[in-house]
Amino acid sequence: MKRKVKRFFLKDNGSVSIYAIMIILPIFLLNALLIDTLRILSAERQIDSAMETALRSTMSQFSSDLAGVGLFAYDGNDAGGDFTTYMNDQFYSGSELSGTQNLARPSITSATASFDNSRNLVDYDVFRHQVIESMKYQAPVQMGKDLFELLTGNDISVEDVEEAEDLVENYEEILDLMKKRNAEIDESIKQLNPYNKLINEDIKNRVIGNPVSSDNEKIPKGIKTFNQLVFYLDRYQELKEKEADGEEELSSSEEKEIDNYIAGINAEIYKSVIDIEIYHNDIPTHLVGSGGEFTNPKSGSAKDYNDQINELMDGSDLLSELEKFTLTDDFFKDILDGTDAIYEKVRIDKSLGDNPNLSDPGQYSIGQLFALFYIAIDSNNKTAAEIIIQSIETKLNNLKENQVKKIEDQMQKYDDLKKALENVDTQAEEEKADESFGSLWAELNKYNDIKNQISSDNQLYAELDNIIAEYDGVTGTVGDTEEPSRLQFIKDAFDRFKEFVVFMQGFPTSVRNELYINEYIMANYGSKEPYEIGASESYAFATKKAQYITYGYNVAGMNYFMFLKDIALILFVGNLISQGIQGGFAGPLGFFKALAGAIITTADQLEDLTEKPYKMDWNPFKMFGGTGVPMNMPMFLRIIMAMKSTSEPYNNEKMRRVQAVVTKETGVNLNDKPSYIEGNVQGKLKLWFIPQLAEVLPGNVEGNYYIFEKRKVYSY
Repeated sequence: MKRKVKRFFLKDNGSVSIYAIMIILPIFLLNALLIDTLRILSAERQIDSAMETALRSTMSQFSSDLAGVGLFAYDGNDAGGDFTTYMNDQFYSGSELSGTQNLARPSITSATASFDNSRNLVDYDVFRHQVIESMKYQAPVQMGKDLFELLTGNDISVEDVEEAEDLVENYEEILDLMKKRNAEIDESIKQLNPYNKLINEDIKNRVIGNPVSSDNEKIPKGIKTFNQLVFYLDRYQELKEKEADGEEELSSSEEKEIDNYIAGINAEIYKSVIDIEIYHNDIPTHLVGSGGEFTNPKSGSAKDYNDQINELMDGSDLLSELEKFTLTDDFFKDILDGTDAIYEKVRIDKSLGDNPNLSDPGQYSIGQLFALFYIAIDSNNKTAAEIIIQSIETKLNNLKENQVKKIEDQMQKYDDLKKALENVDTQAEEEKADESFGSLWAELNKYNDIKNQISSDNQLYAELDNIIAEYDGVTGTVGDTEEPSRLQFIKDAFDRFKEFVVFMQGFPTSVRNELYINEYIMANYGSKEPYEIGASESYAFATKKAQYITYGYNVAGMNYFMFLKDIALILFVGNLISQGIQGGFAGPLGFFKALAGAIITTADQLEDLTEKPYKMDWNPFKMFGGTGVPMNMPMFLRIIMAMKSTSEPYNNEKMRRVQAVVTKETGVNLNDKPSYIEGNVQGKLKLWFIPQLAEVLPGNVEGNYYIFEKRKVYSY
């Protein structure tokens, strides 16, 4: 027996069993872990699937009013209770697995659901996401082939538009500056004409006078010229000597002669003629401004306007036709230097000094010679007086041949320039352009005639503003309906058209999502007939909701007015460019012809759009032929919305207005309707084998149970 026992423990065959146990045990443990792991994974998938189903089921209680406009938000009463019920139904009584054996079914210990109130439809990202998802297949169909053809048919760049804009605005500004410059020059010419006449005629005729050749030696009444005073000086001295002798009394007629002569030597007579101060001070005021200089003219002076003109010209070949209407610096220099020189020669306030030299009158100015002449007369020096007269005439002739001639030459050049600028044809075309512009604006401004008829909309806009304010947005503003200047209209038109071209060139990637949102607006709140400019219904919110969303004005009718204005701006530039203005204009006449033609065509096109059937063919880019694209009001609104949608601040403001209209139309406050729900579930699964083995897995193990903590979110 002892041998048998010993053999049992010590014989070689027993080692195989031990080795087998050592190998099988780890395999068993690994299999146990794998089995529980698979059970855990299966349970986890069941919880995930159940949570997703429960969340979807809970959120299936969406607002039908919002769904009617393609938006989804929860409209139930107890999301948390519904979620718990849906979770329990899938694992316990009433579930599809009821009555079946599931080796990995977990137990649900808690199931809760809550909304993230910051993630409702008022949130920009949430709203955009829902709109884009609903429109990414529908929008391309709505936009249609006409817009695609318009986008792909353009052969113009922003640089082309900017070049055209510079040309048109420069033309308009230069012509306007020329008018202002010429107005100031005309004012100076009012002073230059008598200034030149003083040298050419007045001093000679009214101060020096013609030589006297009368046989009557008696001094007549009314003598006043220098030549008269010289001629009658001998008679005057004769009478004075007779009076001094006292041997014979003077007759009354002789006394009258003396009085006549004394009256003639009154200095006030010539001073009234040679009051050069009143002309000299005003001439530079208009040419270079009060206190201005030739090299530094004051703003608003003729030289300042001319400098602006030359700066705008700046060697541009396209503006070469305007060169004939420009003035060089010599124009201003010759006039200013000439008038200054004349003034220094003629002004009468210069002193003769203590001992004036009657024998050398050449050293004195003309103004000084006037006073010197009276000294000669007073001293009975007839010869000196005659020499002074000759000296005055010589100096006058020098002024005529030099300073006056230069001034008159420049004035003649200006006169020719002005006549060419203001020829009858040019003025007629400019008047036509102004009349056309006035008619176009008057047609647009029929809004002012009918806005009172739709004033009831103002209360509606106030309600929309309140909704926007609640959603933390920017409320509407008051638009400007004042008629702009022609130049401002042109500037606004090119600004709007460049936005148009930028959009065309960037389509569709740059604003794709915003285009989808715009198409959502068109699909749900799009522009509706009528479109007649004079019909109050055309301006009403009920037919122009999309215009309100696009422009955001809170004044009745203003949004449709601004829409019409934008269309007019875009059409105008397209018409102006289609005339091939890149090659320049044939001077002012060509410019005003092009301007008038573009405005008239714009008015005709606007009439086509605002009268049934509300459409026109348009081809703003193909300037050398090609067929136009059919355009209507919804298409223009699409384009304008897209043009504006390149700015994020604008897009957010537009989004707020969409939300306000949705709320107003559906009666649903978006702040109260969440679209983002979070579910939290805690469950457990009883482990079949050794719980300590499951601790190597991610997650928590409590006793014999593996604990699940799951979080899942869902949004529409």
